[in-house]
Amino acid sequence: MVFEEYFDRFLNERGSPRRSSNQISISREEYESLRAKAENYELLAEEHKQVRTRNDELLKELDDMKEDGRKLKELMEENEKYLNSLLRTRADFENYKKRSERENERYLAYAMEGILKKLIGHYDDLVRALNLLEILENAEGIKKGFEIIVKNFKKILSEEGIEIMNSEGEKFDPYKHEVVMVEEERYDLPENTIIEELEKGYYFNNKVLRPAKVKISKRSKLQNLEENQIKIKIGK
Repeated sequence: MVFEEYFDRFLNERGSPRRSSNQISISREEYESLRAKAENYELLAEEHKQVRTRNDELLKELDDMKEDGRKLKELMEENEKYLNSLLRTRADFENYKKRSERENERYLAYAMEGILKKLIGHYDDLVRALNLLEILENAEGIKKGFEIIVKNFKKILSEEGIEIMNSEGEKFDPYKHEVVMVEEERYDLPENTIIEELEKGYYFNNKVLRPAKVKISKRSKLQNLEENQIKIKIGK
């Protein structure tokens, strides 16, 4: 607002009409006061304009920040979704890895078991051949050579965790033994006692690799009845 406009406003507020010549008489002090107020008014008006402009800029920045905040929230939600998906994928991969390792271990154990069963079959053949050489005459050199082979073979089996099962004289165990023959009327032995090993059994890492084929003792029903009656009498 220019000084003349402010001056006209001041006169109107005082109720002093303008002269026809558009001139008015005021004191110098009033003039200087009006001039200072007009300049101050113009400065305040310009400052107000700048403040409003800055306020508009700040409002726009605030709107931009709100928009950025919404975008940031959406981005964080999206990142969280991808992170959860990544964690699930990682967990699925770890489970798959563990399953694969277990399956590989089972496959290797199965393959190893098959190979070891073949090895103990060959060992049995060597032992049978050595037993045949025992009855031959003039075969000491061959016999000693076979003894060394059997001994070395047995050592190899032992190093691989294979142990020969000794079942003779033990009580029949269906988890370790396979009954091939039964001998009845054995008064001197408890029932289901292993009388003879027809084929050796083997352990692999303390588990049964191949059950032993055995012959066991068996009593008749009459023998069992008599024995039970004796026990009852002794108990009385």
